[in-house]
Amino acid sequence: MNSATKTSSFWFSAAVVIFFLGAAACGNRSEGVAAGAPVEKTWTTYKDPLGFSLQLPPGWSARGDAKSGRAVAQSPDGAEVVIWPVFVPGRLDSSSARPVLGTLASRAAPGIQWSAPQTAGAAAVRTTGRSSSRRASAIFSWAVSPKGTAGCVYVVSCGAAQFDALAEVFGKILQSFSALGAPSGAEPPAPSIRYVRWQDPKESAFTTEVPADWRTSGGLFRYAPVDTRGAIGVVSPDGRIRITAGDAEVPKFTEPNQTLQWTGFTEGSWYSPGYGVNMMVRRYLTGLDFAQEYVRTKVARDCGRLSLADARERNDLTGAINRIYAQSGGFMNVSLSAGETAFACGDQRGYYFAATLRTAGQGMGLWNVEYLYGFVAPADKVDLARTVLTHLIETFQINPSWLQMQQNVTAATSKIVAQTGAEISKSINDSYWNRQETMDELSRRRSNVTLGVEDVIDPVNGQELKVESGSNYYWIDHRGNIVGTDTYTKPTIDFRDMILRP
Repeated sequence: MNSATKTSSFWFSAAVVIFFLGAAACGNRSEGVAAGAPVEKTWTTYKDPLGFSLQLPPGWSARGDAKSGRAVAQSPDGAEVVIWPVFVPGRLDSSSARPVLGTLASRAAPGIQWSAPQTAGAAAVRTTGRSSSRRASAIFSWAVSPKGTAGCVYVVSCGAAQFDALAEVFGKILQSFSALGAPSGAEPPAPSIRYVRWQDPKESAFTTEVPADWRTSGGLFRYAPVDTRGAIGVVSPDGRIRITAGDAEVPKFTEPNQTLQWTGFTEGSWYSPGYGVNMMVRRYLTGLDFAQEYVRTKVARDCGRLSLADARERNDLTGAINRIYAQSGGFMNVSLSAGETAFACGDQRGYYFAATLRTAGQGMGLWNVEYLYGFVAPADKVDLARTVLTHLIETFQINPSWLQMQQNVTAATSKIVAQTGAEISKSINDSYWNRQETMDELSRRRSNVTLGVEDVIDPVNGQELKVESGSNYYWIDHRGNIVGTDTYTKPTIDFRDMILRP
């Protein structure tokens, strides 16, 4: 995958990321029960500082989890009700909602073996589960808006023998849930945000929308003709919120191998395949591993009390992409790994998402950070930070003129690489081996004419391949697909030209 492709895909693909909001995301679930009015005369009303209320049977207790936004009610003998508000920047349907429910149900009720979620209506999915001693049920219902998808995951669990008897109690607790609005002492809602369009100041490569009065920096950083890295930093006027998308200081990587080891390129050193491209020799990191490392070493490196509150793989986001890569075939194995982490540093809260793309084959492996974005904000400003980050990603646009120029630069550089490689090969003229190869060369040409094929060389890895003759130029992409053209015109931006042996 060439530089132009990576720049485009990085910004256009706003991966679906779950952000846990306050209880208000679920709305009022009372359905005719007035907030604060007991469902049963003997029940009590619980009001949480997070901003929600529940009706509870005698002996039950409740609490709000500030880290995740969950409301949890429990009985003395271990029955439990979990109400988990969620917000997804994007449109969910039954298919994409199932992995959301599966993930959150497993986290809300660990130890339960959950069945595959099933559709339970136009905007709901349901699953059931068991352990050796407990039964559980969970449902995720949602509503789609222009800003994304808001909804709630409801999970109930108890001893297996009690489940049927407690079904009515579970239903009444869930029915009584009510969002009270902002908790007492909380700041008033932030005013509506006025966005302005911001343009890359370096090459006018892209634009996006940022809050009008926030400080924005970054742009497109060109380290080589085919090594461009987009990065944006946005800071609130008071300096308390920082949002980033991309990082120009994160290079491309090549995995350690015997060849590099023999030539002195150990892990941590820099290796250049030429033409201004520099790669760090480093073992591959998954998206989750990179996200956690990035937070520890850069985002929160000055934090003396860093706590990683949550971390998980996001295979639900990469599965479809990796299936496409697998079906494409070719001699290179391409895979995407994604992960996210939430963290706390004093009174600051943060979130980062990262995805790493690995291309491996024939004893070599290359990888890069394909997606990287997140924020750090005070605990009471997390929702504002999420809103701005989501808007930044959704409104990002590549400048078509710049994209065309970058494609031309990539094509020209590829041709220079091929021509230079050919010149170098011509200068290696050891007389003995040259004489020995003369007869082999005549035999090769005669065979090619008979079979109607030509020999081409991939300038990236030096592999020689035979292709059907009849074209003036030949191109190969990272999947190993080869295309011939009569003119020097790249089929798509994914292709690089090959050296045609005489």
